[in-house]
Amino acid sequence: MTPKKKVEFLIIGQGLAGSLLGWRLIQQGHSVLLLDPCLTHTASRTAAGLINPVTGKRLVKTDHVEQYLTAAKELYAELANFFGLTFLHEREQVRLFQSEAELNQWNKRKNQAEYAPFLAERFNAKDKKYLKETSLGGFKQQQCAYLDTVALLDHLRDFFLHQGCFIKAQIDLSELNISSSSVEWHDHTADKIIFCDGYHLQYNPWFSWLPLQPVQGDILTLKTDQPLPNEIVQFGKWLLPLANGQLKLGASWQWQPLDEKPNEKAALDLLDACYPYFPHLRQAQRLEHNVGIRPGTRDKQPFLGQHPEQSNLLVFNGFGSKGSLLIPWHAERFLRYLTHAEPLPTSADINRYTHDYFTR
Repeated sequence: MTPKKKVEFLIIGQGLAGSLLGWRLIQQGHSVLLLDPCLTHTASRTAAGLINPVTGKRLVKTDHVEQYLTAAKELYAELANFFGLTFLHEREQVRLFQSEAELNQWNKRKNQAEYAPFLAERFNAKDKKYLKETSLGGFKQQQCAYLDTVALLDHLRDFFLHQGCFIKAQIDLSELNISSSSVEWHDHTADKIIFCDGYHLQYNPWFSWLPLQPVQGDILTLKTDQPLPNEIVQFGKWLLPLANGQLKLGASWQWQPLDEKPNEKAALDLLDACYPYFPHLRQAQRLEHNVGIRPGTRDKQPFLGQHPEQSNLLVFNGFGSKGSLLIPWHAERFLRYLTHAEPLPTSADINRYTHDYFTR
């Protein structure tokens, strides 16, 4: 009999959540095995990786964003140093007022001290070439960035392969043999299994009771020979300028169907929203039309923790559209929970839904 290959943690999913958690565990000397089918259309690989501390029509600052930004910058700098490649790109961002209500909300926020580090000065139509005279203008946003998620995930996959801890596989959950002390999959055995597989959690027989609210989104990659703005531009949608005349344009929100198929109507809606500001993009070449399903949650907080009855089944999931910002900090908290039994953040701990599990 060939002995089973033994690891401490079996991680399902090599998106941003599974990859960053796997990296942190390995750096702390723990053994892991990551399983992923290596699909093209995933939330992590489709996402533009935008980091924006203040979002929404009401210009709401993400709770604890200061801690999240610090953790994100530190982890992405660590990865940049290891791979010799920059993944996190700090970039100025501007937001264009879409209504008088948004302008009034900005006037309210600019006088609130906790928003001062993130909201900069207002500008008028004459300050931006792409604004019409009738425009309400907009304002600058500070401490914004974008993460090159595809490059980062590709480099991390190569790292995991080199470490001998990655298998390309579409896991069939019925193949898992779960006991009180271990989890077995084929010829591998692990102390614990961690589900980091995004919206697929809704089909998981152990965690489907968690109130996941997945939403599908389309993002276009375009190429133009015309000048582009230097900053990220938010106008209800967003435009992210890249190198060599390329840009990303996003994003749509589709709750049904969740079919991971590019939606041409969604693409046209993105373009129609963009053209009033950048009419020359009518001649832009469409390079890619990508789609992914974001693993959002009912209370907009991630899912971290262990199954109420089976302690070797865990989840690290539900980061929605803010994964680039949220995952580094939560990965550190989850690492300490796994290895030092430190308590999880109450806002993210799935214990907040334990009542739902026992009253199904």
